[in-house]
Amino acid sequence: MKIQGQKNRFRLLFVSFLFVFLGACSESRSEKAVGIEPAASSAAAQGVNTLPVRGEASAVVTIEEFSDFQCPFCARSVPVMKQLLADFPGQVRWIFRHFPVISSHPNAALVHMAVLAAGKQGHFWEMHDAVFENRDHVSRQELIGYARGMGLDLKAFEASLQDRSLIARIETDYNEGADRMVRATPTFFVNGRKIEGAIPYPMFRREVELAILSAEKKGAAVP
Repeated sequence: MKIQGQKNRFRLLFVSFLFVFLGACSESRSEKAVGIEPAASSAAAQGVNTLPVRGEASAVVTIEEFSDFQCPFCARSVPVMKQLLADFPGQVRWIFRHFPVISSHPNAALVHMAVLAAGKQGHFWEMHDAVFENRDHVSRQELIGYARGMGLDLKAFEASLQDRSLIARIETDYNEGADRMVRATPTFFVNGRKIEGAIPYPMFRREVELAILSAEKKGAAVP
């Protein structure tokens, strides 16, 4: 999905879409980017400043993905990434970065917040998979339903949907993506090499193989 608008409009758009939406629901019912963090335990809560990671911290290939939970091309890339992790155990790690294109996907604001809210209770990747598998079913109540199915503390989950520190986490990722010339979702950086779009698995596998070879050559060159 092509990116529209400037990064300096992101915060206003994001906050406007999110809080107008949450406000409507309520009425009806009454930093520069941080460095890459090591992989957290799947059972541990994701801190606001911890980047969600799948794979080993010692992996020689790091794939950063700038993604939008409402983007169909991003959804298409999920099984590709999972297959890469399976085919290169211990050699590849996958880092998720938030890049919601709110001008095209107004619901993305709430969905990204919901995934981060689940992450605060140690279920980032479970919610990540759930919302990609159900892109057409991400209303507030449906997201709460997914959280309930994961056994989350629903009161804490709903409170987190208005947590400004989570908004800041998304803004940080978005702004770093803009600084790194992300123009479309998904955009990947394979050991820093930029790849745009949902490319087929054989092509992505080749990129990973080349990155492994390059890392091995650099390692062999060290005296």
